[in-house]
Formats: sequence, C-alpha cells, structure tokens
Amino acid sequence: MSQTIGFLGAGRMASAMIIRSLEQGYSVQVWNRSQAKTEPLVALGATACATPADAAINADMVISFMADDTGAQAVWLGDHGALAAMKPETLAIECSTLSHGFVLDLSAKIEATGCRYIDAPVTGVPTDIQAGNTIFLIGGDDKVLDRARPFMNDTGKRIVHFGPIGSGTVYKLMHNLLGAVHIAAAAELVAVAQKAGLDGDMVADTFAMGANASPSGLMTVPGMISGNHHDGIHFTTGLRAKDAAYALQLATDMKMSVPVGQAASDVFAKATADGLGDLAQSAVIETLKS
Repeated sequence: MSQTIGFLGAGRMASAMIIRSLEQGYSVQVWNRSQAKTEPLVALGATACATPADAAINADMVISFMADDTGAQAVWLGDHGALAAMKPETLAIECSTLSHGFVLDLSAKIEATGCRYIDAPVTGVPTDIQAGNTIFLIGGDDKVLDRARPFMNDTGKRIVHFGPIGSGTVYKLMHNLLGAVHIAAAAELVAVAQKAGLDGDMVADTFAMGANASPSGLMTVPGMISGNHHDGIHFTTGLRAKDAAYALQLATDMKMSVPVGQAASDVFAKATADGLGDLAQSAVIETLKS
C-alpha cells in the first residue's frame, strides 16, 4: 500500500519533488497559495487541497517547501495550518531553507504535539530533483530518519545525516552562502571583462575551462553575459539574498565573523533592493555594473 504524502507548496523545487514522488508511486495531497500552480500536478495524479491542513489529513508524512520563515510559520502553525490536522507520530519534513533559530523553535512546537520533525533542506535545481538526483541534508533523530529513508531513497540519490535537529540547516545555510560568494565573484569577473571590451563568448568559454569555475558560476555566467535574467530561472536573486541573510544571522548567533560571506550578502541585498529580486541570480551583475 503506497504512502500518502502531504506537500505544502508547489513552487519550482516542490513541484519537481511532487512529480518524482508520483512517479515512484506515492499518493500526493498538495496545497499551494496559488491554486493554478497545482493544476499540472493534478493532471499527473496529485490531489489539490484548499488549505495546508487539508493536505495533512491522513498523510503519513508532510513535506514543506516554503520560501522563508514567514511562509513556513503560516503553513505549519497558522490558521488552517498543517500541524493541527496531523496525527501523532506523523513525520514533518521541512525541506525549505529557513533560519536556524526558527527551525529549532518550529521543531520544538511540532514535536510537542507528538509528531516527529526532520530538517531536510535539499541541494540541486528542479531538474535534478525531478530526476531523483537531489541530496537531502538532514538534521534529526536517527529513528525518525529511518522512517523517512524509504521515501528519500525513492526520490533522491543521497542522504547526509549531519546530526540532531538543526544541523542540516546549518550546513545548507553556509552552503548557500558559499554559492552567493561564487556568484558575486563571477559577476565581478564578467562585469570588468565586459567593460574592458572582452568578447563575452570567449570569457564564458575560458571561465568554464578554468580551475575557478564552480557549478554556481557555470550556471549564472551565461545569463550575466547575455543579460537575460528572465528565462529558465532556477533560483532568484531575492532567495539568494534571503539565504545569505539567514546564514549571517547564524554566524552572528555563534559569535563568528564571516567577512567574505558578508560582502557577498551585501551585493545580493543591494540587488534585491534595486528591484531585481524576482529575476535569476545572474541579475546581480546589473547592480555591480551600476
């Protein structure tokens, strides 16, 4: 008998995971603030729900993909939130990239009801997730994780268990801050090269061949050179700014200095303030140019 999964959110990452789950034979109940985003998923066999609570009814596990702490607070604990409809021992799997302090607070509230919590942010772009190539970055109890392993093995390629609740989030925040550093630095390279009159295609090709080419840079440099920040968006400038800010808060809470990360965070925060938040991460170059 297949398990029933309640999904909170149907954005790019969540939709990819939902499609993968349906392909693996899971029954899916999905809520999203914009009902239109659930329509392609319903066509594939998912059930659209009117509220987060509806998505959680009789679910074996409930998985959240929200943009930030505010969204996660609403879908788990707000009016018609999922937690109120969850049976004791139901697994709550938080795949969103949230602040560390919020994750600790949320997990305590969920566990107090008798449900079980894992923070499980994921790596990869939507195409990776849909192909089953995501990596789950886990913070949680061993026995709780064991219950989630079959689903994660079906839908991803690797499970990395860093330790107790919150530890998966620690890694993900610093991992995403590193991505901000890579992208901001690549944007500086391209901006200076373009102003000096270098051929854009040559810059992109040479960058790709070099030792300093990171996956983040390789994904964003073409858009920086073309100036196309609208098509094929995998991750937005605003989301990168949010993740970087959460990472800096984590470092502050730990009384640690991260000056390189701070510089990259400032660039993305400025780009978002400049109105580029809904565009692809490559749009950060426009702030540097200005």
